[in-house]
Amino acid sequence: MIKQRILEMKLKLEPRQMEQVTVSYLDQFHHDLKEELTAHDNDPYLDKDDVVDVTRSIIAIEIIMKDLMDKDFYFQWKRENGVEL
Repeated sequence: MIKQRILEMKLKLEPRQMEQVTVSYLDQFHHDLKEELTAHDNDPYLDKDDVVDVTRSIIAIEIIMKDLMDKDFYFQWKRENGVEL
């Protein structure tokens, strides 16, 4: 019964709130992907195709973040979290 009510609940967000949720999610996903590459560098376990896919995903997230974030915030985020290729 409780599970059904949770599924029926609808969340309404303002456009700015949706952007904030998206940025937060992408920031965490970007962090997790970077951790995978770091772990792979320390003890290789990914095949070449997986490394390429993870790297491309990181780059895609950085491009999306550039579009979503204010310019100054993006450059600060990129300095702190970006991947140097």
